[in-house]
Amino acid sequence: MPTAEVFPPEHNPADRTPGSLEARLASLTEAVARLEARVASLESTSPQPKVPLETVLASTTAETTDLPNPVRTMGLIGRVCLILGGGTFIRSLVDAQTLPHGWGIALGLAYAATWALLALRAKQPLDAAFHALASILLTYPLIAESTVRFGILEPGLAAFLLLGATCLHGAVAWRRDLKGILWTTTMASLGSGLAMMAMVRSIEPFLSVFLVLGIATLWLTQGRWAGLRWPTALAADLAVLVLTALAAWSGGTPEIYRTITPGRSMGFALALVVLYVGSFAWRMLKQRSGPGAFEVAQTVLVFLVGFGGALRIALATGSGAGPLGVGSALAGLGCYAAAIPFAAEREGSRANFRYFSFLGLTFLLLGGPIALPLQVFATLACALGLVAMVAGLRQNRPVLVLQSSLYLFAGVVASGLAAWVLRAFLSPAGPSAVPTLGGILSLGGLVSSVLIFLLRRPSMALTTRVRPLILVLGAAATGGLGALVIQFCAGAFLAGAPNPGTLAAIRTGVLSALAILLAWGGRRAPALELRWLVYPLMTVTALKFLLEDLAVGRPLTLFLGFMCFGATLMLAPRLLKMPAAPDKGPDDLTPKPEVHP
Repeated sequence: MPTAEVFPPEHNPADRTPGSLEARLASLTEAVARLEARVASLESTSPQPKVPLETVLASTTAETTDLPNPVRTMGLIGRVCLILGGGTFIRSLVDAQTLPHGWGIALGLAYAATWALLALRAKQPLDAAFHALASILLTYPLIAESTVRFGILEPGLAAFLLLGATCLHGAVAWRRDLKGILWTTTMASLGSGLAMMAMVRSIEPFLSVFLVLGIATLWLTQGRWAGLRWPTALAADLAVLVLTALAAWSGGTPEIYRTITPGRSMGFALALVVLYVGSFAWRMLKQRSGPGAFEVAQTVLVFLVGFGGALRIALATGSGAGPLGVGSALAGLGCYAAAIPFAAEREGSRANFRYFSFLGLTFLLLGGPIALPLQVFATLACALGLVAMVAGLRQNRPVLVLQSSLYLFAGVVASGLAAWVLRAFLSPAGPSAVPTLGGILSLGGLVSSVLIFLLRRPSMALTTRVRPLILVLGAAATGGLGALVIQFCAGAFLAGAPNPGTLAAIRTGVLSALAILLAWGGRRAPALELRWLVYPLMTVTALKFLLEDLAVGRPLTLFLGFMCFGATLMLAPRLLKMPAAPDKGPDDLTPKPEVHP
């Protein structure tokens, strides 16, 4: 900062002239002006607002009052003790038979409800929280003790009172924005309900309460306190699991649970599925919201507990599972119809499309074998697998290729093709008979799906993501074709007479030929990466030759086995080392759309 130099006056009287004094005054005036300009520039660059002292003191006082006051908190705790003392006084009147039990319970519940209503009118949130907490501590132990210990309340009435008390305390917590009170009343309600359900051997009334609380929590806590959905849903799942296990008990329902009927139990199990899955679907379709962790986890649980429990009851009681299968199949078709609006959209709808499509697949795979004969279901599953493969390659969606694989493998298992292939390769007697029509169609579906993938020549991005699936499909198709060759050769050379040595040589020759073909095919079609199957297949062939051929073979069959396996060891590695043919399709030069799951 520039400063002015001020010289002290000289003692020489000759220098004390009016001109020199005026010059000094002018220099002082100029220095002061420069100082004022400098201060003004500093104040303009970093302004410091002036805050009155009263404002600072007021803000400090406000911050201090927001902190919990220990004296006030102790007073509120004392008030809760007085409230609990009033409830204990009512209990003493009942124990002294001054009040009848029924009137005592009614008076106690009214007393507890009064404090819950007073929590709504409390001026401070802390007062409301302590009043509501006192009401909770009075209500749920009273209902549980009156039901379990004294047996005054019937299970149905106890469940109704439990639901009413939960709704009252939940409304108070919601209105006064008391998250802790809402969690407390929810856990107290669920704990009391589970305890009474176990102690009084009555499940259905309290299961109804859990279902109502679960669905109400699901819809009311959207975007606010959504964590409450988990305990209410798990309580409903647990109650349905217990109910269906008792209804499907081997030898009949236990004596103490004779009120349980298979029809009502199936109704509760299916209600769990319909209420939750229907709520999820409605919300996604109307609000265009994607599924979260809760939706996915609860969907899996309701399928296992609800649908699985209903199916178990139907099979255990012999009531017939046909209608259940038909309803499940129709629900699967409806889920696929719900997934169609999300198929065209790319951003923000992939999770919805995956959810509805896998929901439809689950319903169809669960209901199809129940509603239809297995061979018919295998044929339809094969057809659905081919359709899903074509749709997945057309829309570049790996999720549809995955569903195609699941449908095809479901058809393979349902038609008996998987068991037939295992017998052809492992049974000492070889394949007993030709595969069924459903098995042949399933094998045709496997081979066709691989050929469709090769002919379609999808983009490299999609090929990279679905290559493991196509590799598994190719391995399954190869095994099925090998089993057909074993069946044909066994019928031609064995002529109905079992010969373990000849059968072992035939199997070794088929496995060796398959290894060579896979090595050649991996070079011709590098997109499938069939070369990854060659060395595992050669290892299996070596183990099979050591364990089977050497044990049951004769000199001639051993000669054939050595020749086949030796040729495989020579040719397969050479074919794998050859440079792969370029996998160029007619549309490789055109840009591919982005791949979405």
